[in-house]
Amino acid sequence: MTKTTKIIAAFLLLFLTGCGYHNPYVADSDSRPITLSRPLWVNNTGEMGLESTMDQSLSGWLRKSKLIHLVDNPAQAQYELTGALLDINYPEISYGNHLLANELRANLRVSFSIIDHNNKKDKKNGKAVWTQKNRTFTETLSMSTNPITLQANKKEALAKITNDIAEAIYLHIINHIMRLQKAD
Repeated sequence: MTKTTKIIAAFLLLFLTGCGYHNPYVADSDSRPITLSRPLWVNNTGEMGLESTMDQSLSGWLRKSKLIHLVDNPAQAQYELTGALLDINYPEISYGNHLLANELRANLRVSFSIIDHNNKKDKKNGKAVWTQKNRTFTETLSMSTNPITLQANKKEALAKITNDIAEAIYLHIINHIMRLQKAD
């Protein structure tokens, strides 16, 4: 490597590292984490274990940030995330030979709220800072005549849906925290 190449590489490295890029979803060193409780969601869908899948997805996303500290006891939390898995249906969306379904769409309807327990003497009566009622999340899955394959396809589609829900909640919470901390 010549001296000129080394100088250009060093300049390029300094330029790229000092360009001012800042990931908005990473905690600053002076950021204060919030405490969040998240009771298990109510499952009204008839899909056994879906509330567990939802809980695992939420845990995975919410543990990504140093801005969020999960607590088990709602009385110790600044915020509480509650939710319900309302219903699920699988309408047919594409057809093949002899009008047999090739693809299904998993439609999962959910409701959830983030309750703010800050600045309250009685933490049981918090104010909802974000509520989503009857929101539907969808994912396409392949139809199969084999019931085991069909069940596996449904399970995979529901895992993708719960991940999408958890990601949306995570991003909203992080943006909300950032707004609150900038206001302080």
